[in-house]
Amino acid sequence: MKADRRSFVGRGLALAGLAGTITGLDSSAGAATATSTEPSFASFGWEVTNLNDNGADVYFEVTSNMVVSAVDIDLAFMITALPANPGFTEILCRAAVSPGGRPKFYKGDPGASFESPQSPKFGTTHIHNPNNLNVGDDGYLLQNIFYSVILKTFVPADGSASSTSRHVSMARSLMLNAGDYLVFNMSHAGVPGDGEMQVVLQYTLA
Repeated sequence: MKADRRSFVGRGLALAGLAGTITGLDSSAGAATATSTEPSFASFGWEVTNLNDNGADVYFEVTSNMVVSAVDIDLAFMITALPANPGFTEILCRAAVSPGGRPKFYKGDPGASFESPQSPKFGTTHIHNPNNLNVGDDGYLLQNIFYSVILKTFVPADGSASSTSRHVSMARSLMLNAGDYLVFNMSHAGVPGDGEMQVVLQYTLA
């Protein structure tokens, strides 16, 4: 993800540092090693309890050659206290493959954005804007990102009806090699709160 992506549709965001904890939500006890080419499943969850104009990442190594045939991601946000001021909140969530090594991150970015190069298979983006709207975009297509979702909601003073969630189910033929990494990011702006992501992968060993 590009470092300047922290602007959402024409307005800059002054981002603060991440000051709290990330909590893993799964247990690896009793995990079985796949020994055949039959479809297998793996799952993990993670949660950031104090998103406040900042962000965090989870990443892990792929230890076997495989084809990921399906991905299910459940994403949810809720406030954990009434807002000091009513306003919008938004979380940009992305997942990507980091081929052959650990992902790299933009230094000094409170959103903890991972680096994603420009795809060499596409040109740059062009904006047609006859109405002089405030428009922001990445400028080019980002390589290796297979999931990109943004949650947005308005949080009133009393906090009512402000929770938001999204479930995405994707059919994929994602070829992964041992030594690749998968990386997941949650990057927040606006009214503070709690973000949680649950991920299920269906895969076949190659």
